[in-house]
Amino acid sequence: MADPKIFTLNDQDKLRYLKLIEKINPENKYEIIRILGQKVQLLIDEKKINSIELELINDMSNFVEVLEKYPNLPENIVKKILFAMSYFIDDNDEIPDVIPKYGYLDDIAVVKWIIQEIHNSLPEVGVA
Repeated sequence: MADPKIFTLNDQDKLRYLKLIEKINPENKYEIIRILGQKVQLLIDEKKINSIELELINDMSNFVEVLEKYPNLPENIVKKILFAMSYFIDDNDEIPDVIPKYGYLDDIAVVKWIIQEIHNSLPEVGVA
């Protein structure tokens, strides 16, 4: 398995993603979670989950749990979580997910960045 540290987010990436996060519509939460469930099921059905995919599945599960446990989260936190989910769902992101060993390196970088952002804003919300 490729080292997740191969792909890192720089400040320019983060600024670009923050602009995309602003455009996320929290009203699409249940649709995003529905599609997320389908994506996770596809990975499970492949029966060849690597460590990065497993970590992403666990992180997505944690995100869903946080959204359910804290229904009154600030909108910017909800948007960040939904962005991370949407990024994971998108097969054709920075590194297409179909590329063996490397396809999810960008996804894990984005998800870990969002987890850190949430922890910095709301340390009482355990996401990791």
